[in-house]
Amino acid sequence: MTHLMTMLVLQLAIIIVASRLMGWFFQNKLKQPRVLGELASGMIIGPYALGSINIAGLGSAVFPLPGTTLPVSPELYGFAVVASIILLFSAGLETDLPTFLRFSAKGSLVGFGGVILSFFLGDMITVLFFEDVVHFMDPRALFLGTLSTATSVGITARILSERRKMSTPEGVTILAAAVLDDVIGIILLAVVVGVVKVETSHAGVPWGEIGIIALKAFGFWLVSTVIGIIIAPRLTKSLKKFKSMDMISIISFGLALFLAGLSEMVGLAMIIGAYVIGLALSQTDTAHETRERLHGVYNFFVPIFLQ
Repeated sequence: MTHLMTMLVLQLAIIIVASRLMGWFFQNKLKQPRVLGELASGMIIGPYALGSINIAGLGSAVFPLPGTTLPVSPELYGFAVVASIILLFSAGLETDLPTFLRFSAKGSLVGFGGVILSFFLGDMITVLFFEDVVHFMDPRALFLGTLSTATSVGITARILSERRKMSTPEGVTILAAAVLDDVIGIILLAVVVGVVKVETSHAGVPWGEIGIIALKAFGFWLVSTVIGIIIAPRLTKSLKKFKSMDMISIISFGLALFLAGLSEMVGLAMIIGAYVIGLALSQTDTAHETRERLHGVYNFFVPIFLQ
């Protein structure tokens, strides 16, 4: 346990310093978004580059490849998950709710269009470049098409926030599309898995199971967003009785963690639940203070997620 915690502390130290320095370099010298520098630092110090070099005295590399499907240790992955929740909770607090609702229809169209186009491009490119894949319904083509639809809501939110475009019509359209992409991606994966079962076992497509997955994903997203928007003012009014912004901020973030966990339970990404809570609280008079109090934690954790 001592060795694991020592490695975790060293990893966090290197990530924080490297991401800050690269972020500063990209922003001030290359005039590029800071997030690009943070991503680049992750590639440089990661387990597929400098992080794999054994360090004398340590007995191993700082970022060795663990014997799991994850390229990082479970401990560091846990920090990254919390960081992603903080990022999307803050993004939700920063979003202008009326603008988001006004452009949600356009965002939905962009999201659907992005998923459909990405899926067919990924699918057809697989057919073109792999000689043994002869048609677009081949399981390999279907799965690669599904992989092509994946987007990073976290990176989208970070760039929009850094550019102060979160509450602009363009910003809310992009973010609404990115959130919807995640929901549609879960449903699309369920459909592809069902089709592959038919291809391999000649059984019927489990439309009932697929329908349940779709209903859970869309239902949870829509219901939690609507309920959150409705109860947010009353919740904030009740929390004000504590007469402490620290208490309000901590409980608000606790709710973001709770809904993030529920999102994962229904098959969505945790960051969707965190964003829903932030969006619901964005129009309350405590949103700005909550965001300010999370600023230090945000600056510490978010670079870990972007590595």
